[in-house]
Amino acid sequence: MVPSVPKTFAWMAPRVPEVLVPRRTMARFEPLMHRLPSLRDFSFECRLDAGASRVDFLGTVTPAWGGEELAQEADAPPPERSGPIWDGVRALCAEWAPKQGPLHAAVPCIWLEFDHDRPAPHEPLPFTTVCVQPDYAHRRLVRGALPRAHPIRQTVWRSLELLGQGPLEPEVRRALARCFEEIPAGAALLHVAPTYARGTRTFRLVLTTPSRKVGAYLSRLGWPGRRTDVKRMLEPFQATSEVELYLDVADSVLSSVGIGCGLLAPDEPRIPFLFSRLIEWGICTPEKREAVVAWLGEEKRVLLPGLRNPSQLLRWATMKLVHRPGKPLEAKAYPEFHVRPVYFD
Repeated sequence: MVPSVPKTFAWMAPRVPEVLVPRRTMARFEPLMHRLPSLRDFSFECRLDAGASRVDFLGTVTPAWGGEELAQEADAPPPERSGPIWDGVRALCAEWAPKQGPLHAAVPCIWLEFDHDRPAPHEPLPFTTVCVQPDYAHRRLVRGALPRAHPIRQTVWRSLELLGQGPLEPEVRRALARCFEEIPAGAALLHVAPTYARGTRTFRLVLTTPSRKVGAYLSRLGWPGRRTDVKRMLEPFQATSEVELYLDVADSVLSSVGIGCGLLAPDEPRIPFLFSRLIEWGICTPEKREAVVAWLGEEKRVLLPGLRNPSQLLRWATMKLVHRPGKPLEAKAYPEFHVRPVYFD
């Protein structure tokens, strides 16, 4: 049985630290919960500086949790999920959710992100990210460059064409292909996302890569930013040998860039140095640091609304720094709420 999204959200909301997601902001998400398909997991995008109040919501969709539901809506979408952006998501799910679908084995999950910066009465639209690593859940990644006929590269093309309801522009396809062909040894393309929901036609790439190879990779791509900015962004993550790199691509690689780390665990040894740098730079408050650290943990047996058997609740978080030209460096945390079934002996 798949739990109700509105009921699970209502159960979860009071448990999220208010300094990360204020109660007024949390209340703004409640109408959205009734517009969503089933979701496997939830998370929030939280800005960490003192003056930041914007929070965005993300939900994980798998074939069994939301994917089949969206695929079956192709002929008669509900009014709360209408329009070309949702049509693209449904088109993707139609080739992905069924077990016999051509994308089923290639895409383990997708994420639907909803930016809450649009003025009323506009409803947020799904910013859709596609995971293109087939065994991502077990972190068995396909690493290295992706030549022309590589299966992951074919997954990328098809996913983007379905989400955009048409072929990519030739110049965009060439720019993306260069990013794939220059991936360094030991790095891996994790996710791709078109930015249609944000009113632009660019594409987000997320890679995991050895820290020491970030600068050289960006140089080979002709990234127009300053190497000193990237070097500074890498500094808080120096306790880890691998980082996540976020790139935006149109007909070339754009100057905005993000660098982050994977899931943080309780008693994570990277935490003290990471947050000391962010606080020193004035892009994170001590209160928000404590809230992120307090969030991390797990509850082994939780009975969620609508379920007869308990679940394991995992509270994880990821971190990211974002550089945009002409704007201050921004720090973000993503407190994540994962539900896992508990099977009795």
